[in-house]
Amino acid sequence: MRFAEKPTQSAEYLRQAIPLMVKYKIPPNPLNYALWYTYVSKRAPKLNVELDKALDVYGTCPTLLCEKMFREHLIKDEINNADGFQSKVVGLVNELHSKAGIASQCASEFQQVLDKSLVELRNDKSKISREKIIESLSANTDSISKSNLAFQAQISAAQAEIVLLKEELNKPPNDPRVDPITKLFKRQVFDAEIEQLVQLPNDIMASISIFELDDFQDFNENFGQKMGDKIILFIASLLKNQCKTPSMAIRFSGTRFAMILLDTDIVQAKQISELMRKKVASIRLRQKNSNAISNSLTISCGVCQMREEDTGESLTTRTLKALKKAKQQGKNLIVLG
Repeated sequence: MRFAEKPTQSAEYLRQAIPLMVKYKIPPNPLNYALWYTYVSKRAPKLNVELDKALDVYGTCPTLLCEKMFREHLIKDEINNADGFQSKVVGLVNELHSKAGIASQCASEFQQVLDKSLVELRNDKSKISREKIIESLSANTDSISKSNLAFQAQISAAQAEIVLLKEELNKPPNDPRVDPITKLFKRQVFDAEIEQLVQLPNDIMASISIFELDDFQDFNENFGQKMGDKIILFIASLLKNQCKTPSMAIRFSGTRFAMILLDTDIVQAKQISELMRKKVASIRLRQKNSNAISNSLTISCGVCQMREEDTGESLTTRTLKALKKAKQQGKNLIVLG
């Protein structure tokens, strides 16, 4: 999206945007400045509709929704341009392949000329003098051969370079906030979201669920490290399916995971957590040293609903204490905090 306002108009939009960001407790970062600048300018009606809906539901705009709107409404053209650039690269690769084929054909045709010249040289009755044939070959052979070899070398180099460029373009960007194994957000994102969450208006509901795989070290010994890694990925997959935007799935640390559940009271949060617990407990696995089938994988979980007096730290601490109680009371349990 292009911004072409005059300085006075830009300043006015900014003066309108900043109080709104303060009112709705929007973190002051460049992405949000751009988002709210566009909102007050009313240049993207669909953005305004989505943002107004988020404000009605949550009293703010959660970080993930802000990022989603930014991608869809502010940098969509840039993304499309990147896609177009990739298409051009692919077309260039195809063109280079075509030119390489033509060059190869030219080399083949020139070889035929050389062969005919050699035939004339060997023909005692040829009307063309040997001196002229030799002079012609001498003048053209080196030049054409070198030119052809250089051209083919350039083609090969260009192809190799573009292949590397395509690979770079196709690589997903590395997001330091995302766990590279599970593709879930890391603890730092959890902490930032909770800090924003506790500043929402009092009529906004939210709950936190933190759970941990029970006795996972013993599990790895019984089933092997590879199976343990697969289980971590499976848990991440369950969480992604369970936590739809703007709720959020987090890899809290190691074998500990979290769910930030917006517009969810503690009863609903317990139900969601119980569903996760049952899904994990239903997993059947074959032990690595025998053919025995086991369902020894369980989770313990702490669940809390956000209170009016909560800070980010107090909400997280209450939830972790509830998780600790679940562990102490026998595991494979959900405890409310």
